[in-house]
Amino acid sequence: MTPGRQPAMDEYGLMWAQRGVWAVCIGVYLAVFVGGIQGGGDELLSMGRAVGFTLVTGVLGKVAIALLSRASLPEEQGQSTDEPGPVGSLLEPADSTNVANQEDWADAA
Repeated sequence: MTPGRQPAMDEYGLMWAQRGVWAVCIGVYLAVFVGGIQGGGDELLSMGRAVGFTLVTGVLGKVAIALLSRASLPEEQGQSTDEPGPVGSLLEPADSTNVANQEDWADAA
């Protein structure tokens, strides 16, 4: 990975994606083969079509998983204490910042 980037999917997610590709391949084979047999086609021709469509599905799934494994996202880093400016969340309560000092300065002006 390049600096400042993190993988889009972890190994666990890629493992489940691979399992999903296997499940889709099995589904495609069964759908094409059973559909061909029920449609009155020859068994050998139906099996050939099913194998062909299954191979195409497997190759497309393999390409998709390869792209997913190479995908990356930029790392989101918060502000460090070395950088100038206020550090903290905008959602913190108002008393956690120096708001009281600002109000005192506004009254004095």
